[in-house]
Amino acid sequence: MGRRVLAGLAVLALSATGVASAQTIRPWLHVQVDEGAKSKVRVQLPLSLVQIALAAAPDTVFSDGHFRLHTGDSKLSVVDMRKMWHELKGAGDTDFVSVEDGDETVTVSRKGDLVLVRVDSPGKKESVRVDLPVSLVDVLLAGEGDKIDVQKAFDEIAKRRGDVVNVKDAHSTVRVWIDERS
Repeated sequence: MGRRVLAGLAVLALSATGVASAQTIRPWLHVQVDEGAKSKVRVQLPLSLVQIALAAAPDTVFSDGHFRLHTGDSKLSVVDMRKMWHELKGAGDTDFVSVEDGDETVTVSRKGDLVLVRVDSPGKKESVRVDLPVSLVDVLLAGEGDKIDVQKAFDEIAKRRGDVVNVKDAHSTVRVWIDERS
């Protein structure tokens, strides 16, 4: 009998959550990975759940709402990245990097309020599309020291809708996007 009562309470709680969420528009993170006909992965999570999961990460990586970036042997620090971003942001709309190597072209550019990363291999029908809002980079690189404020980044990304990442190659596709649908 106790299990039935618990099951009933769980159903009521889920129903109440459904009604509340229908009244409140909340962003959802979607990840779709297709690797041919055999392997398909679909992840659909409220962005708020991703925040909660990050809070459970070890303190050496994530604490008090901040990522701590340890670069090991690398000489590039968050402070250096902040300086570089300040200069890049001030350049306005432009192509920062363009590399053509055989049948592959890589570009990193700024267009309006987006930083665009593109990798195209027309002969192989492969592509990578990453659209990163300038405001998100601003938030990620705000602050001081070796910390990145994840809470502010989540607040900023929650404002975004549509595709964030698209990767296509001959055998698989990966798509990450944000919208209000579960």
